[in-house]
Amino acid sequence: MNIDNLIEEYKKQAKICTESDYLNRNSVRKNNKAVDRMYEIVKEISENYSSSYISRFSELLNNIENRTHIWSAVHLLEKLTIDKQTETKALKIIEEESESDSASELGFQ
Repeated sequence: MNIDNLIEEYKKQAKICTESDYLNRNSVRKNNKAVDRMYEIVKEISENYSSSYISRFSELLNNIENRTHIWSAVHLLEKLTIDKQTETKALKIIEEESESDSASELGFQ
C-alpha cells in the first residue's frame, strides 16, 4: 500500500474512534479495532518507508478533523523517529489536550 493510501486509511480509523459510543459494546469493539489498525499503519510506515514519508505522515498534526491531530501526535511520539520540530509540535498538541476540561482528554492528564 502506498503512503497516500495509508494516510487516508489512518484518517478513516480516527473517524471511527471519534464516532464511538462507549455505552455500546459493538461500538467499543469497532473503536478498539480502529486503534489497532492505526498502530499497524504506523508500524508499516516505520518499517517500510523513509523519513520523507514519515514527514508526510506528520502533516496529520495539522488535521483537526476527527481528532486526527491528537492520534497522530501520540503515534509519532511513541512509534516513529521524528525531527525536533515535529516532536515539539506533537508534544504541544498533547499538552493542549491535557489542559482541556473534556472527559475525552483524561488519558492525557
